[in-house]
Amino acid sequence: MGFTYRIIKLGGSLITNKNIPYSYNEEIVRRIAREIRQFYPLIVIHGGGSFGHYEASKGDKIKTVIAMQELNLKIMKIFYNEGIKAFPLPGRFFSIDTVKRYLQEGLVPVIYGDITESGKIISGDDIAILLGKKFNSRVFFATDVDGVFINGRVAKEVNSPFIDDLSSSSFDVTGGMKAKIQKILENCVEALIFNGKIEGNIYKALEGKNIGTLVRCKNDNK
Repeated sequence: MGFTYRIIKLGGSLITNKNIPYSYNEEIVRRIAREIRQFYPLIVIHGGGSFGHYEASKGDKIKTVIAMQELNLKIMKIFYNEGIKAFPLPGRFFSIDTVKRYLQEGLVPVIYGDITESGKIISGDDIAILLGKKFNSRVFFATDVDGVFINGRVAKEVNSPFIDDLSSSSFDVTGGMKAKIQKILENCVEALIFNGKIEGNIYKALEGKNIGTLVRCKNDNK
């Protein structure tokens, strides 16, 4: 593929039903684990979905932390049972050096969106993009949609933030698809946005196949 690391962000709308508080898509997470377990080095980030976003939208930072830890624990149990040497890293404790230490130990960092003691939201998308920039690697955004829609169709590639926004849940506190694309382009990171609900898509993406929508700067020659 030309990239040293595989960095995948599992969207909250993929691993939960974002419209129903505390709903968890266990079978999808189990299938994801089976698709990613043979790839290494691998860095996983996951969103808050109907756990963290729901509580954050109500302004309760303590319940937000608890909700995110609850979701992460559910994911970690499945990853462990599927043979992935995953190790959790709450977003509020995230650093590049910590990720490097995990990787040196042969572990798969599982980082998640979080909230600080002062109530600042830590976005999993922001972490994923920062990792992509620092490691000069493509970032894979596994979502519940087929890619970026322009004029009702999935675009093969996007180089501009001036696109129609996609619908998002009423308690998504991190900005949705348009904000994601803007951040990717502002940081000149190469990213692939695709539908992780379709069986085999995550494996195909990590293997290097271009599915969904490729988002990158116009001057990106990767």
